[in-house]
Amino acid sequence: MYIGVLVMESRKPISSDRSISSHKASDKEYLVSVKNYPMLYLMVRPNGTKSWLYRYLSPTHSKNKRISLGVYPNVTFSRACEIWRDYEELLSHNIDPKDHREEIKNSIIRKTKNSFNHFAWEYFDSLDQTQKGNTLIRKKGRLELICSYIGNDPISAIDSPRMLEVLLDIQANSLNKAGKPTDKAERCAGIASDVFVYAGARGFCSSNPAALIKSQLAKSSYGHRPAITKPKDLAKLLRDIETIEGDPNTINSLRLLALLFVRNGDLRRMRWADLDLEAGRWRLKPLKGQGKVNMVKDMVVPLPRQAVAILRAQQQINGHTKFVFYSETAKKHQIISDATANKRLKDLGYKNIHCAHGFRATAKTILQEQLKYPLVLVEMALGHTTKDPNGTAYGRFEYIDDRSDMMQKWADYLDALRDGKDTAKFKADTKDTAEPNAQLQALIAQLGEDQVLAMLKSKA
Repeated sequence: MYIGVLVMESRKPISSDRSISSHKASDKEYLVSVKNYPMLYLMVRPNGTKSWLYRYLSPTHSKNKRISLGVYPNVTFSRACEIWRDYEELLSHNIDPKDHREEIKNSIIRKTKNSFNHFAWEYFDSLDQTQKGNTLIRKKGRLELICSYIGNDPISAIDSPRMLEVLLDIQANSLNKAGKPTDKAERCAGIASDVFVYAGARGFCSSNPAALIKSQLAKSSYGHRPAITKPKDLAKLLRDIETIEGDPNTINSLRLLALLFVRNGDLRRMRWADLDLEAGRWRLKPLKGQGKVNMVKDMVVPLPRQAVAILRAQQQINGHTKFVFYSETAKKHQIISDATANKRLKDLGYKNIHCAHGFRATAKTILQEQLKYPLVLVEMALGHTTKDPNGTAYGRFEYIDDRSDMMQKWADYLDALRDGKDTAKFKADTKDTAEPNAQLQALIAQLGEDQVLAMLKSKA
């Protein structure tokens, strides 16, 4: 077989790396033989590139062939000789080296295309990329963690014992400060299960080895985040917040967290387009509500007068931007950092005493225990799904008047508490709104809360 180059018989055969340097580029490419290694050559091209070449007679096709062994010096003299020996061994068993190399390559490709790694990222790409950025980042992190264990394994070869081994190891390496397991392993089991379902639907695996693993993991534990739940302590916190100096974004965000007790992430992302300050309404899609069965996907927050006043002040600062809490220094999301509120609370001396998320526990506890508001109103204000005894979920506009009244009373209560005034008048009217007694509960269970409320209103 003509290989398009000329072997220069007068050139001294190569015997070491050092001898290679004596072969310089010429007008035409040429081959130099290697001493004691028949049919192994160094090809020298006019541009100075030097590469190894092996020529042989194929035992399967009975024709001359050649195969490249790589470029020098990436492939050294000694390494080229090792490859030559491997190929000579294959030929002694009537195996064509080029065909063998191609089969290995195809095998790797087949393994890669059938690996857990392949389906994990194909599944990830299939996700709704309009999901919140943090959600996708967390899912990507979980997939990367799982793939570090079983990414290269054929997905059809992974069984439940292997998945249990992986997830128990993840659990053992994701403990909280108290030494208790977090939910990382459970969440990894969930997304691994999704990958197996995705691959199974396409015919690449017949079972879901992650499906039964969650029940075998230890129950996760994060503990409660610190929160003030006593009126006296809350009064001091409210006064301390008013001492903050500097960026108005910070103090106004803390004021609103106390008034509205929404999640810090939702407050930071508050948009002017979602606010109706004249009507005193804020419509939003809570971050935690997307994909959570116990949290609402759409929510309306009634705004008390105090909250509207704070937002009017923010409008003078950030009204020209998309976000209420716009920040010029935030490069990615253009809103204040999620650590801003907690840092200020820490600076005020509330480390391990109260955090930004703690305002939710504060409001829930005091509204129920001190002000005696019914659980259904408090839970709706927190953005939790609430159902009547018949299983009917309340919509975002259910009890909007009652919720508006509660939010205004809560804001007035906070003002009085901060200023050291009497707060007894802010308790809900137990005659109309207190939690039902045993007989009323039985009636609700029989007829449904909506029907009972309608009966009570008709009697009023």
